[in-house]
Amino acid sequence: MRKFADTLIDPIRVKLPADPEDVFAGLVASVNQWRGRPVFVHRAPFPPHTATGLWLERDTYDDVIIEERAIGWHQIVILAHEVWHMKQGDAVPPHRAATGDGDQPAAARTDFVLSAEQDADQFGMLVGRRLRALLEATENSVLGAGPDTSDDLAGRIGAALNYRGTRR
Repeated sequence: MRKFADTLIDPIRVKLPADPEDVFAGLVASVNQWRGRPVFVHRAPFPPHTATGLWLERDTYDDVIIEERAIGWHQIVILAHEVWHMKQGDAVPPHRAATGDGDQPAAARTDFVLSAEQDADQFGMLVGRRLRALLEATENSVLGAGPDTSDDLAGRIGAALNYRGTRR
């Protein structure tokens, strides 16, 4: 789960302090790269007390619909949750899904007791927690855009601790 989070998060480069929309756009671009095909994200209102995200697997692309009233950080968590379902191939069984032109089953689960749902929630929170650091980082943080120092051990430790360099 952590390695997959790294796969999605490592390519994201944003100017600090990060705007939630920039972080979200970076995550969407990273998901498109990982998926190897277009992933379109739509924001729409969901009925109260129901799901906040939905993944539709099409023949040549994916649609992810997320709750438009959720705050920026929560939308990141919702998107990551749905991406976990993509990775796992979690979809509603065909006998429960509506058929359409070229559409595959939708992943729209609301039963939290399902193991797949718990894993997706855990992944969403993991990605959200790690990307939230970009939203809270200062302009001088090593988490921002710039030379990639994450390839060495010291760079990874520094990024994890939000190390800002030596004081002079």
